[in-house]
Amino acid sequence: MSEKGADIVAGLVTKQGKNGRRSYSVPAKQALARLCSQPGVSVARTALMHGVNANLLRRWIVKYSDPTAPIVGDTPSNATSATLLPIISTSSKTTRAALSSDSCIEITFMGATIRLRGPVDTRGLGIVLDCLAQRA
Repeated sequence: MSEKGADIVAGLVTKQGKNGRRSYSVPAKQALARLCSQPGVSVARTALMHGVNANLLRRWIVKYSDPTAPIVGDTPSNATSATLLPIISTSSKTTRAALSSDSCIEITFMGATIRLRGPVDTRGLGIVLDCLAQRA
């Protein structure tokens, strides 16, 4: 190959229907899948060069790839595994208590009732009241 992915697979299209739909030969699809599995080969560029949709080529790669072959970009088996970080949870008792308070604000306006339960932020309440004042 002179340039990565520059090989053209011959005999890819076997027939083209009147509606523009094409049929592809299986050996050519397999050859394209093998070509794309080489390191440094761009699937999008290879698809563009062959007049094939990149998503279709990606399906061919999955279908015709060797499941025992290593995937390009895999880490070697002797590489150290990732270390999981511990999850530190803050006490949620105080936040639950604040949210479950019995306070409630009820606003009846133009036939609709707006209920705000729990602790109400004065800034948020001001925004709600300003919006209602603009509708009046």
